[in-house]
Parts: sequence; C-alpha cells; structure tokens
Amino acid sequence: MPRQNGFTLLELLVSMVLVGFILVLLFAGLRLGTQSWDIAEARINSSSQRAVVTNLIRRMLAQSVPLRWNDNGTESVAFDAGDDWVAFVGPVASREGLSGNHLVRLQLADGEKGQDLVLQWHLTDPSAHDFSALDEVKPKPLLKAVQSVQFDYFGAEDDIQEPAWQSTWHAKQRLPLLVRMRLVMVGGDQLPDLVVAPRLQVE
Repeated sequence: MPRQNGFTLLELLVSMVLVGFILVLLFAGLRLGTQSWDIAEARINSSSQRAVVTNLIRRMLAQSVPLRWNDNGTESVAFDAGDDWVAFVGPVASREGLSGNHLVRLQLADGEKGQDLVLQWHLTDPSAHDFSALDEVKPKPLLKAVQSVQFDYFGAEDDIQEPAWQSTWHAKQRLPLLVRMRLVMVGGDQLPDLVVAPRLQVE
C-alpha cells in the first residue's frame, strides 16, 4: 500500500509550539518597543517643558525693572531675593489682559511629588513698598518634582565695592548685574545653570 504524504500529529504539535514561541517573542519585542517609545516621548516632553520654563524665567528676569520704593524716607530698589527665592518687578503676560508692571516672585512650594517651582504675580501698587501683596496670590506651578533651586546674585552695593557673587540681595540701591539659577530635579537631574543680566537702564 503506498504511503500518503502529510504531517503526523507529533509534527503538528511541534509546529504549533514553535509558532507559539515565535508569537511570544514578537509580542514581547513589540511591548518593549512601545515602552521605549513612551519613555523617549516622556523625556522629550519633559525636556521641552523645562526649556519653555527656563526661557520664561530668563525673559522675566531680563525685563525686571529697577522700580524704587520709599519706606519712611529709606529708598531701595524693588528687588528682594534669597538663596532659594527671588522677587522683582517686571512685565507679565496675563490671560486676564492686565497690563503694566507686576510684582513677581519665584520660589519652591510643596507639591504632589516633593516640591514645585511656582510663580506668583500681582499688579504693582504705587503706594506699596514691599512684596507683601504676593502673600495672598495663589502660586502657579511652573515645574513639578523639583529637588532644589539655588539663586545667586552678582553685583555690588555701590561703585566703590567690587562686584561679587552673593546668596541674598536685600534692600539694595541697585539691581544685581547677574542672576544665576541652579535647578535640580527629583532623581538628581540637574538643569544647565541659567545666568541672566537684568535690565538696568530703566529708572
């Protein structure tokens, strides 16, 4: 009796097992590729957001105005800053359509994942002589999950002293020549230092 061509049951089972292994490997590779794509996209979005925030801070500090306050006969420029916060006067683009110079403050505030770099702003009051109006303003988060921020200020109190880097700038008669911001994100990712020269010619 002639032998009929075909597959035995054992050969079919082996073929099905091999096809199953191949499908598992294909789906595993597809899943890994999808995860890698999502991670890369998240990093790109995060980098883009950081670049936008950095440019915003750079523009605001560069346009800061040396408005002078008079507190009981004592004059000082409207710029008050510490090592982890800075307050100044300058223009702010607002969706409410409010024009003119604003009191502005950058600082850290408690957030969902550690701390957030937040922004506060309020229209200037001609009768004011400090930044206390900002205490009632709700902070707007700029960057989330921030580990630390450090501000430094390069300048001198007057023309006699030599300019130097300082960690605070309180009740000075002029704006600092330079403002430097160092920002470290949660996880240890440090952004490049931001160094800005405030606008000095406006009185």
